[in-house]
Amino acid sequence: MLNWEPWAGTAVLPATLVLGERVVDAMFGRTGGMFALWIPGVGRSVMVRDPALIRQVLLAPEGVVDDAEVNRVQEPIIGRQGLAVLDEEGNRRIRQIMLPALRPAALLHMRETAQGLARRVVADCPLGTPFPLGPRLRTAMVEAILALTLGIERPGESAAWMRALWRVFQPAVGAEITLRYMLRHAGGLATWRSFHRRREACDRMIYAEIGRRRAGADRDDLLGVLMRARDDNGARLTDQVLRDQVMSIIAGARTTTATALAWTVERLVRHPDALRRLTEENDEGADDGYATAVCYEALRVRPPVAFFGRQVLRAFELGGRTLRPGTSIVVHLRALHHDPELYPDPAAFRPERWLGRRPGGFGWMPFGGGRRTCVGDRLALLLMKTFLREFTRSVTLAPATARDEPIRWRAVSNLPGDDCRVVLHRRAGGG
Repeated sequence: MLNWEPWAGTAVLPATLVLGERVVDAMFGRTGGMFALWIPGVGRSVMVRDPALIRQVLLAPEGVVDDAEVNRVQEPIIGRQGLAVLDEEGNRRIRQIMLPALRPAALLHMRETAQGLARRVVADCPLGTPFPLGPRLRTAMVEAILALTLGIERPGESAAWMRALWRVFQPAVGAEITLRYMLRHAGGLATWRSFHRRREACDRMIYAEIGRRRAGADRDDLLGVLMRARDDNGARLTDQVLRDQVMSIIAGARTTTATALAWTVERLVRHPDALRRLTEENDEGADDGYATAVCYEALRVRPPVAFFGRQVLRAFELGGRTLRPGTSIVVHLRALHHDPELYPDPAAFRPERWLGRRPGGFGWMPFGGGRRTCVGDRLALLLMKTFLREFTRSVTLAPATARDEPIRWRAVSNLPGDDCRVVLHRRAGGG
């Protein structure tokens, strides 16, 4: 029988901010795979890590759980028509339009763009002195996604976009947006005038680009794919829907992919055997099997997104409990990925776990799961492996400090506490 302990569960999130993730682990240890809590701004909730329970949630019949409502915290950035907050039918439609442009064969041209960006990042990094790599990776990921989404590849052309996007994202990844979302019914978001001004300035650029495309300046990029789409009645996607998809894709790349890459570097520099093997296989021109395993394992031990969730629409039995309508189900990804029944010695960074196998089932979900699995998961892995290849080819990497970087929880993200602070040295004969 599960221990429910809703009041103890409610104390987990603030305690985690002070004491770290071991609080969550201890609570799961007491209660099994699920416990109850109350989350400010969200309300009655359950937190889950058991793969069997997660499977039950993700495969629930239509109309039993909602997979958009819990993503509303992203609305200030991606808008009300963004992919993550669209209803089931709208989400399915936009995904079907996007997927051909995000399949592996269609992404081959992105490898060259990513290689150029990675080389530019390496050239810009100081040598022989500690520095945070994270900010450079975030910038590079936005540049990569601008190329894919809007066809913007020249540094000069992207500069204005980068400034406008930074002004939107900079306040939106901190604690303020989470607090304001929790207080949204009291005007927490509506009264955030400085953020609204920044977002409107960014929106003007997006709408101006859409206007140019409408006037005949078509391009073969993701925005072009979306603009050429028609529904069953021959109608095009509205400008608002197009804007929200552009911001959805950029936001995802900036946070999820850049953070995943930063954590991958952070783990590699503290595991020299894995870094050495990756470098040697890259030098030998081997296939990317080990690089893929490195990415899988980094995404397991340090998932860049802290949670994903669903909301109960109709009474739903889960783990021996009947959840009432309105209850939020929160999947805690780090706890799931560190379940010792799934991964022996779960805290260890061992890319070898994945050699000859791919993640499957419901025990590895850094890109979410079910119908809401991130549409850009293949793109993220391509970018991560390309950057790793260019870094190991050109420089040697070392940690700035011996200790692991702590996990810093910001909004819904798990960030490296020191922003991936490393030391680089030029490799003899490196590119």
